[in-house]
Amino acid sequence: MKKILLTLFTFISVWLPAQRGYVSANNLYNGLPVFHGPKVVGNYPGTDFIFTVPATGERPMEFYAENLPIGLSIDKNTGIITGNVKMAGEYKVRIVAMNHAGNSKEDLKIMIGDKLCLTPPMGWNSWNVFTSTVNEKLIMEMADAMVANGMRDLGYQYVNMDDDWHAKQREADGRPKADSVKFPHGMKYLSDYVHSKGLKLGIYSCAGSKTCGGEFGGYQHEEIDAKTYADWGIDLLKYDYCNVENPQKEAIPRYSAMGKALKNSGRSIVFSICEWGGRDPWNWGTSVGGSYWRTTGDIMDVWENNPGYNGVMRILARQKGLEKYAGPGHWNDPDMLIVGNHGKGLATGGGGKFKGLTQDEYYSHFAMWCMLDAPLLTSCDLRNVSKEDFAIITDPLLLTINQDEIGEQAHLVRKKGGLWFYSKKMSYGMYAIAVLNTSKKVKTYALNAKDLFDGITPDEKKKIEASKISSRKDNTIPVHGTAIYIVTR
Repeated sequence: MKKILLTLFTFISVWLPAQRGYVSANNLYNGLPVFHGPKVVGNYPGTDFIFTVPATGERPMEFYAENLPIGLSIDKNTGIITGNVKMAGEYKVRIVAMNHAGNSKEDLKIMIGDKLCLTPPMGWNSWNVFTSTVNEKLIMEMADAMVANGMRDLGYQYVNMDDDWHAKQREADGRPKADSVKFPHGMKYLSDYVHSKGLKLGIYSCAGSKTCGGEFGGYQHEEIDAKTYADWGIDLLKYDYCNVENPQKEAIPRYSAMGKALKNSGRSIVFSICEWGGRDPWNWGTSVGGSYWRTTGDIMDVWENNPGYNGVMRILARQKGLEKYAGPGHWNDPDMLIVGNHGKGLATGGGGKFKGLTQDEYYSHFAMWCMLDAPLLTSCDLRNVSKEDFAIITDPLLLTINQDEIGEQAHLVRKKGGLWFYSKKMSYGMYAIAVLNTSKKVKTYALNAKDLFDGITPDEKKKIEASKISSRKDNTIPVHGTAIYIVTR
């Protein structure tokens, strides 16, 4: 697997803010506290707030928060912040984490207002690997795994159940009902459990009369569904688009109805628009209350595109030109992650016909999703994920790129000789650069300022070129591998 390549040029260096640094996935709980995840969090006024401070380092660790807004408190042993803030505003909080090795501090902005997902959501979704076999025990075990393996401490927050959680029909009064065999204790019990771990619970529905799996849909039940989800303690709704008459005309009004219902539900529920990009949701997703929207059909566990299937490269190619629609609170979604599926995912394995990606390809898939500011929703079995796959989805430097508070999606600078060069502006004057080898040969390449920084302002470009970047020709990259550079002047 191609590891992150960090090459020093005259103006290129690796730098991260204080207490934010590169921590190996095998070394998460040694040394000083190191912060990860978002530095800015959004929530609606007067709704329940939950956020776990993501930090690695030696345990036990204690957490303190200075200048928390009225209504919030932090558990010093877990770093879980909970409560309810009535007044809208921007609150600047100083987080302190302490262990036997010392203490670290970081500023966290809590934005109480009209936006959620101020950085791309990170979590897990059941569909790619488990499809209709989702159940209470599985969701609880995935929440346990995210805590035990360190994913929560790196910023992963959401545990999302996809289709087929439903009973055969709704309650007599129209409220949604969960399958009592799959979820014997009910959804409120499940959300309470997930929240006790400092995580958030997501659920699935559809803008049609039935879901893609044939369960009851949300059409004409938007208000009662949203209110029930809020009562259950749901934090995210993925809303699909199957079984809709006149699908080209109905998308905006149907998603608008659910978006409005969620906003009025009394809870901060993230709205995931899943109509697969066929009606250009990037043009209207924000206006209907969406926090992110799918840009393509379902991903499959293949690199190149197979007839009838979306591979990683086909999906990646379709993201060009969409970068201007992404930003804090509104993200392009190229679908869930397939790292760790290895052709065995019930939804992504093609019924046994796909072998899955190579480790270099899985790394490139994850690295490019991070560069694109995509939602990072893993969909593998976290209970037995391999060390190699786990190292990919928990790479702290890639997660830092994805969670940068500027929220500027990478753009494709150029293509040359099978190499695709991407640039992404970040905080503190930094840039993330990705070089993706799309060819079937190992590639050697040079870097120069023009190639890496097309699209920046003329003044910035002059300053960069004045630094006389070295043009090296001995950079090598494996087949379908990716090199990542963190750059600062």
